[in-house]
Amino acid sequence: MQLRPTTPEDLEVLRTWVPTEADMVLWSGPTFTWPLNRAQLDTYLTDGRRRFWSGIAGTAGRMSGHGSLLVDDAAGTMRLGCVIVDPALRGHGLGRGFVTAAVHEAFRISDLPVLTLGVYANNAAARRLYGTLGFRETGLVRDTKVDGHIWHALEMERPRVL
Repeated sequence: MQLRPTTPEDLEVLRTWVPTEADMVLWSGPTFTWPLNRAQLDTYLTDGRRRFWSGIAGTAGRMSGHGSLLVDDAAGTMRLGCVIVDPALRGHGLGRGFVTAAVHEAFRISDLPVLTLGVYANNAAARRLYGTLGFRETGLVRDTKVDGHIWHALEMERPRVL
């Protein structure tokens, strides 16, 4: 998986990957409000504290994943967020490829010793993937109500060296 900076055009593709409020929350937590629209995505992309990547798999050059990285040196935190893979391409290792590339790039551009992320407890596939890539669960962050159900957001972290 190759990473490249996310473009405004990528945002329209990304928006098609989150057709429901539950999909949006699973992908981005409380970052956006439903219905997700282009204006919110445009604002997201202008956050100067973050780096935004689109993942490109294969030779076709088609965007197959997205994620962001927040590095706050003053607070001593580095956080991977808004990780998503094209739903039509899931189950083929692209999530693993994207997260592996993002972890590598995060530690390349920052000297911080730990990378964190949030994941919902009900997202077993993502939790399993992150665990196999060296992330460990460190606690509950918050609860979010989605479609009348409570989703528990968990914090995970991965040290620079395993």
